[in-house]
This record gives sequence, structure tokens and C-alpha cells, in this order.
Amino acid sequence: PHSDENLPFGWIFSSFMVCCMLGTIAFSHLSNAGVTASRCLVGVLALSSLSFLAMAAPHSSVSIENDANFVSMNSAAYTIQYAGMLFFEFCIGAYYPAMGTVKGTIVPEDQRAAIYNVFRFPMNGLVLVSLVWNLPYGLSFFILAMLMMVASIVGLRATT
Repeated sequence: PHSDENLPFGWIFSSFMVCCMLGTIAFSHLSNAGVTASRCLVGVLALSSLSFLAMAAPHSSVSIENDANFVSMNSAAYTIQYAGMLFFEFCIGAYYPAMGTVKGTIVPEDQRAAIYNVFRFPMNGLVLVSLVWNLPYGLSFFILAMLMMVASIVGLRATT
């Protein structure tokens, strides 16, 4: 069992930032190789879906001990969750430049701020619903995985 005091938060955070940087570098290489930003986004969404599944799977074996305030989970489950989080950070690193490229070509410059604000409303609504329902972590990650998979399928159909 791990407690929060024993976790190397600095190393964890820096590994997340390295994965994010690697995702940005991967997008740059793919872009230079002729892969379109929209095709790259489909891959990012599919990999994000797998990452969320990796984060959801270990929660089925978690037992929370209320008295000691720690989560008892085997080491392999921690490794799977951590790898899922690292892959998701990689996806984030590739997502932002790819999405910036796509939005730059689709959204007119003079209407960009208004359109982005309209899309923030449903996103914030989903976050609020998620917080109010207080779903278990495993279920939340599973729902996110399914939503990302739907998004990647829609994106694949839109780019072909």
C-alpha cells in the first residue's frame, strides 16, 4: 500500500510533462511527413480511449480502507494506471497543436472568439454534471473511453 507521503510527486509530474512534450514532437514529425492534422487527431482520440481504459481497469480491484486513508491496490494495477496516464499526456501533447491547426483552417478569424465561447458552455455543463453525479473513478474513466472511441470513429469517417 502506498500513502501520499511516499509518492515521488516531482518525478510523476515531470514524467507527465516529458510525455506531453513527446506528443508535441510526434505531431511535428507526423506533420512534416505529410500526415494531416485531422488524421493525427483521429489517432490521438483512439489512443486517448485506450488510455482511459487502462486507467479504468485497475479500479475494479481497488479496496479503500477508510481508517488508514489509503488505497490498497497491487503494484501491477498502479503500473497500468500510470502507463495510461502517461499515454494520455502524450495524447494531450499531440492534441493541442493538431487541434490548433484544424481550428485555424475551419473557424473564421473574425468569429473565432464567439464560436469558442459557444462550445465552452456544453463542455462546462458536462464537467458540472460529472462533479454533481460523483461517479466512481473506474466508471468515469470507462465513460470517457467510450466517448473518445465514438469521437475517433466519427473523426475517422469525417476524414475519409
